[in-house]
This record gives sequence, structure tokens and C-alpha cells, in this order.
Amino acid sequence: MKIFVWKRHPEAKLPEKSTEGSVGYDLFALEDTEIPPRGLVFLRTGLVIKSEPPFALFVFPRSSLYKKKGLIMPNSAGIIDFDYCGEDDEVKIPLLNLTDKPVKINKGEKVAQAVFIRVESPQVIEVSEPPSKSSRGGFGSTGGYNET
Repeated sequence: MKIFVWKRHPEAKLPEKSTEGSVGYDLFALEDTEIPPRGLVFLRTGLVIKSEPPFALFVFPRSSLYKKKGLIMPNSAGIIDFDYCGEDDEVKIPLLNLTDKPVKINKGEKVAQAVFIRVESPQVIEVSEPPSKSSRGGFGSTGGYNET
């Protein structure tokens, strides 16, 4: 498997694994950035990354992002499509500051993880009735969220 990475900006850092056992490749901030209280930024990595089927690129927050800085990725995980690899298709990390204070991200700081996951593209078939006769009771029916 090969992943093709173009440094859109010469100071961008290539993704790297912190340890031999790491699942994700660290992604780094291209530049110093301050995220205002309750504010959202799209943090630049300076990279265009192309993965090839069947391994798609997913971007996840680092586990310490919220604990240490009060930041989350509002989309929970980013999906980088196979064809999102043109000249202007830089991987950016959406970060939402949940605190009441500005949060600083330093150039070169680890901000997210790139994980390559095998994906399939199944055929979608429309049917004229529900695929099962029995119902579990709707969203959150096993004890979580209840719609009513």
C-alpha cells in the first residue's frame, strides 16, 4: 500500500507515526493559530494526501485534544475521498474551541491523526418493504437516546 503526499506548502510536515505500534499517523499544524473562545477554525496542514482504494483516509482528533485544550473536531471524523487530491485539496482540520478562552495551536504541533481504513462500495438496491418484519423500536432503542 502506498500513500501519496504532496507538500502544498514547503514548511508542511509529512504525516508520521509516533511509535511502531501507532495506528494513526500524526498530522501537524502548518502555522501558529489562535482559536477564539467558542470559535471554529480550519487548521491548515499544508498537505494534499491521496490514498488508493480500498484504503480510505479518515482524520480523527488526537485523544488529548479535548483534555488538554478544550478542542473538538465538530464533525467527529473527517473522510478524505479518493479523488480529493488536486492542487487546492489541502487536508484541513476543523477545530472548535469549547472554552471561554482563546486557545493557541503552535506551528508543528500534533493536532489530529490520519488513519487508513479499508472501505467497500456496495451496490444500493431499493426494496418495496422493510428488510425485516420485526422492529427494534427506533433510534436508541437499546437503552440510549429516546426520540420521544
